[in-house]
Formats: sequence, structure tokens, C-alpha cells
Amino acid sequence: MAMASKQAPGSSSSPGGHANANSSARSTSRSSPGGLFVNGITAVYRFLASLKLAVISLMSLAAALAFATWFESNYGTKAVQDYLYKSAAFAILLAFLATNILCAALIRYPWKKRQTGFVITHIGLLVLIAGSYVHFKSGDEGMVGMLEGEKRSEMLRTDAPVFRVREVDPHGQESSRSYEMPFDAGGPFAWGAGQPRIKNIFDLGLNWLSGGRLPSAGPAEDVLSKSGDPFRFAVKQYLPSSTPATLRVADPAGQPMARVQLQFKAPGMPEPRLATPIEDEQWFKLDRRFYRAAKSDGMPALLTFAYVDKPGLLEDFLKPPLEKSAAGVARFRYADKNGKEQVYDFAVDQPVGTALTLPESDLNVKLEKLAHFPTAEGGLSRVVGEDSIPIAMFQVRKGEGAEVEHIAMGSMPMFPNVIPRPSADGGKPAEALVSIHLMVPPDLDPKTNGRFGQIDVLAGPDHALYYRVFGRGKEGKVELRSSGPLAQHKWIDAFGAAAGAVMTIGFQVEDYLPAGVEKQIFEPLFLPKGQMEQAMPACLVELTVGDQSKEIWIQRSESLESPSFRPVPFGDRLYEVAYDVDRRPLGFELKLDDFEVGFEPGTEQATKFVSKVRLDDPSTGVRDKPYTISMNEPLTHRGYSFYQMRYSPIVDPRTNQRTGQFQSVFQVGSNPGRPIIYAGCLLVVMGAFVQFYMRAGLFTDGGKREREQAARKAGLPIPEPVAAPKPQPQDEIL
Repeated sequence: MAMASKQAPGSSSSPGGHANANSSARSTSRSSPGGLFVNGITAVYRFLASLKLAVISLMSLAAALAFATWFESNYGTKAVQDYLYKSAAFAILLAFLATNILCAALIRYPWKKRQTGFVITHIGLLVLIAGSYVHFKSGDEGMVGMLEGEKRSEMLRTDAPVFRVREVDPHGQESSRSYEMPFDAGGPFAWGAGQPRIKNIFDLGLNWLSGGRLPSAGPAEDVLSKSGDPFRFAVKQYLPSSTPATLRVADPAGQPMARVQLQFKAPGMPEPRLATPIEDEQWFKLDRRFYRAAKSDGMPALLTFAYVDKPGLLEDFLKPPLEKSAAGVARFRYADKNGKEQVYDFAVDQPVGTALTLPESDLNVKLEKLAHFPTAEGGLSRVVGEDSIPIAMFQVRKGEGAEVEHIAMGSMPMFPNVIPRPSADGGKPAEALVSIHLMVPPDLDPKTNGRFGQIDVLAGPDHALYYRVFGRGKEGKVELRSSGPLAQHKWIDAFGAAAGAVMTIGFQVEDYLPAGVEKQIFEPLFLPKGQMEQAMPACLVELTVGDQSKEIWIQRSESLESPSFRPVPFGDRLYEVAYDVDRRPLGFELKLDDFEVGFEPGTEQATKFVSKVRLDDPSTGVRDKPYTISMNEPLTHRGYSFYQMRYSPIVDPRTNQRTGQFQSVFQVGSNPGRPIIYAGCLLVVMGAFVQFYMRAGLFTDGGKREREQAARKAGLPIPEPVAAPKPQPQDEIL
């Protein structure tokens, strides 16, 4: 016993001695490098398994999902996937949550029977997170559109835009080589032209906090071509939602253009209003054939814009000799025997066949025909603003020479008087012997054509502008009200300037280009919330071949069949560019046999879409197998699910009317992570069920063991089990 009680030197048998020894051991463990490392790993492990990290992760996830819901409602599903769900920050958040779930389960190992539900639930959560990761990394979706009788074997991945460039033989119109360049637009925000490129959620937050000053605009282009390509292709501006527009710019090779505004004030109107409030409808673009354009739709007066290149024609415009004839006057300009220019007015109300010799010349003219040329065919009426144009035909002969047919169109002095035709002997076409300007009074009748007057704007050879106004005088006779020079941005009171007028009409030239061209561009289109998925993006791209560069605006193709290419010529070389989406082969073929759409009675509100298709997949032994796809009945084959998404009515491009045929559009989805997600959800539900079922008493003693342990720690007597009360006889109770 003595030896047993003998202690080593320096040791103590007292409780204090043991404490000192333990304290010394712990101190040595902390001071050694290995102990510090182990303690650090343990601390990190306990933090990863802690409830504190679980609360932080869950609160962060809830905040991220709330923000994602708001972001998706404003900018669309594609935007929230790019900026949040597929971002590195969201992946890190899920990684912390998964690590916390795993460590919280492992730190309780070895598990007890009563923790079975707890373990199953945590395994289910880990499987669910893994399935979500697989979905975001491997999932795919797109669209397929078909008409009845058509077949499709590829889907359009609308979330994967690409640019296609191909070189075309200008003679054979065959493409020699094509190039496909993926394009990462970068989300739902426009960039380029001084606007910064928002690449992620942090850039977005910085942009909001700085009031749009940060991040900086950075490079003004995104080069998509590779070093070995025979061209350089760059995107210089991106619009996530766009609408076509027309830009008019000065160009020496162009034609005169003018933006003329007409406003009127009818009885009962508090303020004057523009007859054409849309800017594009206010522009007049002249054609080289006529040099005159007119508009009358929705206007109380006919509004015209014309151009002349000779001072004499300007004099005709300002002082037309309409008093000489109510039917009109054909003004002849010719050279007399001495070579001096002469003017002769021919009243066209004379009988057909009237002939005369022009004074001081050997030129004989004869009125051959006076008629109205219809303009309905070819859309000419939209240019000249009239259903028909007065036309006078004359036969002109010089001396004993052959007669030459001359034509004069009303109010179009720039129209050639002689139509070039090959001569009978194959020689040179006949040239004009005289110049004829047919001036006819305008047709003004509010009862038949709704016109109270006519306003003409003329661009002269000196790039100056002039105007004249025709109105109705006494007994409905047309008269020239006013004429003279016209300054830009100055309103002219054409009608109703006098006090007590029933209607007032005024006009001004807002802009004028002596020589200009129209360029098709795209402008931002601001869609309401929830409609960003319907947006059509557009880009300003630059194509460089050799030392020549050209910029063009191009909108993403809407076609579900083939992309729309836009030609870009470079001398004797021709390139075509298309803004398209990736087209992925399905590996099998679908054919649409029949498409049915039901509508609410008396409305165009669709109530059902049903597509009957046939599936052909030789690799799996499926041959023309019929399926029915409806809104609640998708088709699933080889990992692809086809959902009835919508339909598109087919419009005849010639008549702009619906043909009664519809294009059935399917949404196609491929989600390899779906089985994993379903398995995770099943495990979570199963774990929760087992957890509550076991707590209800299947694998527990009703808390007996826990009560005994608590009593021992407190130094209290162990409680005896409480016996259930014995039932008493009925008479004792009474």
C-alpha cells in the first residue's frame, strides 16, 4: 500500500496536483506547433458545424432568393440565372451551406438510433444541393417551332446567342465558308456608346451606389473574331431590348430630305395638335425618278415636298399661271432659232389633236392625250399621295424631223419628258426637244377627299426652301393663298389666321438635308415588368475586311427556321452577317401532324393548345410514333422534355393578313440534375417523417434516460417511474 501510495518526485496526490498536471499538459499541447494546428483545425471544424454558421448561411440564402425574385420580376429569368444563380458568389453560398450541413452531421458521429431521421434529412439536403449544382452546370433549354407538316431535328438555344458570318460569291450567290462566333451579351443591361458593361451583381451594386458613374465604360468593343479569320468582327454596342428606327444623315450621294410638321386646331380642340406625331411619318424622302413626295392620310390638307434644279422651275412654283386655264397649263421651255431660251404656255383644256408651232422656232407640238395615270399599282400612291397623276402627252417635231413623244406629269417638272426607248433602226434613243412643266390646280374638296387646302414645300437649287399654299376661294375655286421663301423652325399660318376661323392649319420645316441617306438603326425599347423575356436584342457591329470597315445595326433573328442574314458588300467581295442563337441537334426528328387552338367565344383569348406530333428516332428503334403535347401533357424522350409553350399566327407578307395557319412553339428542356433533386426532396421528407415518428416513442423511452442523467449531475435521487393509475370500480367513484 505504501509503495502503491508512493509518488514520483514532483508529483502530488492531491486534487490540486492532478489539476496542475493536466494544466501543464494542456499548456504543452498549446505551445507545440502540432497542438496549435490541431486546435486550429478543431476550431474551424466546430465553427463549420455550428448553429451560428447555419443561421448565417440560411439568412444569406433567404436574402439572396428574395433579391432574385425581385430581380427576375424586373429583368427576366435569363438575367437572374446569369447574375445570381450561376454566379460564383451563389456557388460559394451553397458551398458554405453544404459544408455546414455535412459537418453538423459528422460532428455527432457515432450516431444513435434516435438520430436516424436527423442523418437522413441532412443527407437529403446535401443531395438536393448537389442536384441543383448539376442542373445549373449541365441543364439546357431552348425552343422548337413547327407548322403543320413540317419536321424539326434541332432546337434553338435562345440563351446562347451567336453571330454567323459567311462569305458569298456575288455571282453564284453561294457561300464559300461560314464562321460561328459565340457572343456573351452580359445580361439585361445595355452597354457601349459610353455606357459601362455590367458583368455581375457586384458591378450592378457599384453602378447603383455611384449613380451610374462606376464602373467605367472601359473598352468600346468586344472582338469576337479569331486571329486566323480573314476579317475582324467586333460588337461595339448592345441593346437588350430594341425597336427599329431610321437615322437620316447627310451624304453627298444622297437625296433631298425634309422633316415637315403640320398642326391643326379644329372646333372644340383646346390646343393645336400635330397631324403626324410620330417623327418617322414627318420625314419626306425624295425619289430620283419623281423628286416629289406627298402625304395626306389623317391630314386636313395635302402636304408635299419637292425639289427642282433650275431657277425657272422655282419661278413656276412661286407663280403658277393657273389663271390661264382651269384644267392646267403645260409650260414649254425651248431654244428659239437664235438659241435663246423661250417660254410658252399651252392650255391643256384644248381639244386633243390641237397642234401649233412654238413662237420663233421650227418646233411643232401636238396634244396627243390628256389623262390621269393610276398610282395604285406598285405602291406609287404612297409616294405621291394621290390615287392618280395628271399626265399630258405631246408629239414634238423639229422641222422635217421625226416626231418624238414627250410626256409631262402634273407638278413633277424633274420627271424626264422623254422615256428612253431604243429607236426602230437600233440607233440612239431620241432626246427631248423641249422641256415641259405641266401645272394643274390641286383637287380640293372637303366633301370628297377631306382636303381644305394644299401646302407645298420646295427645295431649290441654292439649297434654300420655299413654300406655297393653295386654298378654296369663292364658289370652291382653287386659288394661290400665299408663297415665298421658307426658313427652318418657323411656323407658317397656312389657313385660319384670321379671327373667327373655323379651323387653323400651320406648318414648319423642322429639319432639312439637301443630300441625305437613311440608315436603319435600333433604339432601346423599355418593356414593362415581366416582359423582358419577349425582348429582341440588337447590336451595332463592325466588320473589317482589309483596310475597309463598315458598321451595321443588326437585330437578333426571330425566325425559328433559319437565321436572317444581312449583306455587307466590300468592293467585289460580299459578306453576310446574322445575329442568331445556337442551334443544337436533338438526335431525333419531330413532325407536326396537327395543331389545334381553342378560343374563348367571341374573343382571341386562347384556352388550349394541342399538338399532335410523330417521333422518329432510329437509334432507339422508334419509328413515327404518335404523341400528343398539350399545356399539361409534355413529351419526354432521351432526356428532353417538350412543353406546349405558345403559338404564332402566320401572316401573309403581301397582304399583311392572317392566313388562318398557326406555328406551334415548344419549350424544350434537358435537366440531368432532376433525378438527383427529386431524390434529395424524397430523402428530406423521409428524414422529417422518421425524426418525428421516432420522437413519438418508437425508438425512445419517453425521456427516462435523459431525466436520470440530469438527476445524477444535480446529485438528486433518481426519480422512480410513475405508475399508471389503476382503474377504480364504478361504485367507488360514485
